Amino acid sequence: MRPATMFIVWTCAILWAAFVVQGVFAYMTLEGTGSGFTRGFNRLAAFFQWEAAALAAAFVGFLAGRGAPHGNLARFAARWPLYLSGGFFLVLILLYLVAVASSRIG
Repeated sequence: MRPATMFIVWTCAILWAAFVVQGVFAYMTLEGTGSGFTRGFNRLAAFFQWEAAALAAAFVGFLAGRGAPHGNLARFAARWPLYLSGGFFLVLILLYLVAVASSRIG
């Protein structure tokens, strides 16, 4: 694996971790705005924006690290952020679909 590719993989892994931490930090520290049912949706919006940025960084790192040899730490750093962030968004989409389906049935 070339040094430039290793740099991209590790930079994307560090960015992914920073974006995930920033998303949790933004959710915990922002004050909820709005009233009634929509109070606090600004916190969720900030959280999901940072998580989407983390997913983008994970995807770029995954694409850059495709050629890493088996057993290499860079291959691990290229794949696991995408698995975690992609799995998070997949679970969110499935929960949304289940909620829509249950509201249509019930």
